[in-house]
Amino acid sequence: MFGSLKTEVEKPTFELVEQLKKNVWIVTRKGDPRREKYLASPSSPFGVKPDGTVDVTKAHREAEALNTLLSTHNQAYTIRQILNHENLISIVGVIENWHFNKSQISDLVPENNVQMLVWDFGDAGNLSALFRHYPCTSPEFYLPESLCWHVLRSLIRAVTYLHDGKRLIYRTEQPGRHAVRKWVSVNTDWFPILHRCIEPMNVWLQHPRGNETYGQCKLGDFSNAAVTCHIVDDQFNPNTIHSNSNGMAFATKEGMWRLEDTRSDSRVPPASIPNEGDRPYTLGDEMWSIGVTVFTMMTGQAPTYYCEECGCSHVTFCEDGGCLEKKAIANGCDCFLGGCEHVSQTECEEEVSGWPDCPAWHNCSEFTINIHSYLARARYTKPLRAMIMVMLGYNPAQRNEPWVRMAEVAQMVELAYGQWKQETEEGRLYVDVEDDLLQRATH
Repeated sequence: MFGSLKTEVEKPTFELVEQLKKNVWIVTRKGDPRREKYLASPSSPFGVKPDGTVDVTKAHREAEALNTLLSTHNQAYTIRQILNHENLISIVGVIENWHFNKSQISDLVPENNVQMLVWDFGDAGNLSALFRHYPCTSPEFYLPESLCWHVLRSLIRAVTYLHDGKRLIYRTEQPGRHAVRKWVSVNTDWFPILHRCIEPMNVWLQHPRGNETYGQCKLGDFSNAAVTCHIVDDQFNPNTIHSNSNGMAFATKEGMWRLEDTRSDSRVPPASIPNEGDRPYTLGDEMWSIGVTVFTMMTGQAPTYYCEECGCSHVTFCEDGGCLEKKAIANGCDCFLGGCEHVSQTECEEEVSGWPDCPAWHNCSEFTINIHSYLARARYTKPLRAMIMVMLGYNPAQRNEPWVRMAEVAQMVELAYGQWKQETEEGRLYVDVEDDLLQRATH
C-alpha cells in the first residue's frame, strides 16, 4: 500500500512477474502466498498509447507530479483512500523502477526514474472483450440475467462510492438470508466525483477467488473523472437546480468549465450544443451510462443520445410509460419474464423523443431504439427490467427531475436484486461474493 502520512513513501513491496506488453507489467506482492496479480504501468495503465509507447516528456512530468503528491504534499494516504473500493480498479501501491547503467548499478538520476502505479488487475478481461467473443444473436436475450445483476450492482456500488462517498456495509448475524444493509458514509467531507466514462471497455472482471459464480466487477479508467467540489445536502430542492442551487454535482461531459457556464448551458436544449463534450453532465448521465451498459448486456444494443456517426439522438420512449406492456397486462398477462406471448409485436403508438429527428440527408445507418419496447420484449425478469428503466429514464431533452444522491437508487437496486434472488431458480442458484463470504464465515 501507499506509505503513511510521513514525508517518505513506503519502500516497494511488489515484484515484477511478467511483462504483459510494452510499459505494462504484471506484479505480485512479495511474500503473498496466493500470488495475487496486479497491474503496473508508468503513471496509469490506461495512459499508455495504443502502440505500447509512452510520451517520455509527459511520463517524466506525470512521474514528478505524482512523486510530489505522494511525498512532498503527503497525499499518498488521500489517494489510496479515494481510489479504494472493491468495485473500482483501485490503486494498491507504487513501484520505483530504476534503469541500470553499464556498471550494473542503478541510475539515480531523477529524470531517469520510472514511477509505476500498481492497480487491481481485471484478469478476466472487460465487457467489450466479452461482447466480441460472444456476439448477440437476438435483441430479446443476450447474456445471463445473473451476470447482468452482477454488473449492475457492481457499477451502482462504484458510483455510489464515487458520488456519495458511501459503502454498503454487510452484517452476518442472519446466516443464510439475503438482506439489504446500510449505506454508510466513509467521509463526512466527501465531494462528489463524476466518472464521466462508464462504458463496456472500462468495466473489468476478475476470475472468481472463491465459490462465487463471478469474480469481482470493477470500474476502471479515471482519466476523465471530475471532482465537483459540491456538497450534496438534504436541503436540495430540484426546483432550484437551474438557478442558484449548490446541491447538485455539475460538470461537462469532457474537460473542465466554469460552473456558471455549465449551469447556463443546462438551461438550453442539449441538441443546441453540437459538441457532446461541452454538454452539462450530472449524476443522471452516470446512471444513464450504467443503464446503457446493462441494456447492451440484455439486448446487444447500445442506445445513444449522441450518435458517433451523425451527432443525433437515436433514443425514444413510450409517452404512456410502456404501452406494449400495459396492453399485455390489460389482457391478463402476469408473466414474470418480459417478451412473453402476451406482448404485442406491433410498434409503440405513442413514441416520444424530445430530440430533433435525424434528418434524411445524414444517411445515418443507426436505427432508433425505443427503450420501453425493447425492455418489454426482453426475456428478463420484472425487477431487472424495472431497474434498467429507472437508469435509462433520464432524458436531458425532457428536463426530468434529477437524481442528486446515488444511495437512494442503490437501495432500490438492492431491493430488486433481493426479490430476483429469492423468487427465481436462477437467483437461488446464483452465488454472489457476499454469499461466498458468508459461507466461509459459517464454516
